[in-house]
Amino acid sequence: MDGRELFERVWAVNDPRGHGGDGLGPVFNARSCVECHDRGGTGGGGLAGRNIDVATVGVPGDAGGGFFYSFSMNFGGDGFQYRFGYDPTAAGAAARSAGDRAAAAAAAAHPGFLESPSVVLHRFGVDPSYQAWRATVPGPHGTLNVAISQRNPTPLFGAGLIESIPDEAILAAARRRNSQSRGRVSRVEGGRIGRFGWKAQAATLAEFVRSAASGELGLEVPGRRQADDPRLPGGLSPGLDMDEADCEALTRFVRDLPRPVAFAPAAAKEAIDVEEGSRAFRSIGCAVCHLPRLGDVDGLYSDLLLHDMGPDLSDVGGYAVFGAGPLAAPAAAAPDPARADRPDTRAREWRTPPLWGLRDSGPYLHDGRAATVSQAILLHGGQGLPSAERFARLSARRRRQVEAFLMTLSAPARPAG
Repeated sequence: MDGRELFERVWAVNDPRGHGGDGLGPVFNARSCVECHDRGGTGGGGLAGRNIDVATVGVPGDAGGGFFYSFSMNFGGDGFQYRFGYDPTAAGAAARSAGDRAAAAAAAAHPGFLESPSVVLHRFGVDPSYQAWRATVPGPHGTLNVAISQRNPTPLFGAGLIESIPDEAILAAARRRNSQSRGRVSRVEGGRIGRFGWKAQAATLAEFVRSAASGELGLEVPGRRQADDPRLPGGLSPGLDMDEADCEALTRFVRDLPRPVAFAPAAAKEAIDVEEGSRAFRSIGCAVCHLPRLGDVDGLYSDLLLHDMGPDLSDVGGYAVFGAGPLAAPAAAAPDPARADRPDTRAREWRTPPLWGLRDSGPYLHDGRAATVSQAILLHGGQGLPSAERFARLSARRRRQVEAFLMTLSAPARPAG
């Protein structure tokens, strides 16, 4: 089985490559994996034009600075409930009545809001009328509002090495007593440690790959239903689009993608600038979270932990794919009275992105809002703010040296021919 062929395959509706399934769709964000993962070569990140859209329902005007979180939603075994404010004991007939009305308005905007306050709003649909419906989702719906945020495709180079890092190495990084780092481990289903995705929401590459196949391409795969057209819920694929062997082959291909490289400048002056930039990178505190080494993996520049990046980088805590379940489920917070597991806290948390391959992985940050490395650094808030402020205080020459150092972290060399 050829994993590369699957990664690069352009899927079609009722694709004959499948195993009795309906092929691409009914909703999808891309027609192939490589369509979104091609920066620096097959398996890289994606340009901002490949971002996925996430729709989030809420009440406008949250003074807390979160992303439309003047109320939150509980999705427990007792059904769909709205809970106004952050007081877990809030109740009463008025709140329940308002919650019922809000739930109806949310479901009218997008039925996926009955599963999660944030859902993927797929870019394309097989049905020609999908685009017209899609355009009605963002904006006001009664007393509620649906806002759109985005996620930029993450680079996959070196993913197998990231998967090989022992849990203990990540736990050790979280135990460091550094006031700036204070990152926390992402715990996913079964208490496992998450390490893939912007929210570290996937523990293994197998999970990450299958979720992407079903959620982004609309493919039916073992253990993951394809994304549903929200206007036509309950549609079942007649069979699988990728079977177990296909999924394993695709996962192996991603696992075997080469690691990024760090190149040494040939010119002596450039080499000096890079060395000085590396020192400054460490001195201003970037290496506190962007660890040069994690476990036995050198050159990663990440601790794989979740960090609070402040209100300006706040987004949704997690999201689901209608019909397919959680794609980026909020990670459970460790017990910590100083860091309550509130929606606005989760929304500000992001996995420290590995910096290897940085030169070829722009744009930067979770939604690609930063076009340059300097912009990305200066936009750090929360736990990253002290380093951003120190970077801003560096001389122009020293800032250029930091950039020069980071630009040595490049995608793997492409094979000749």
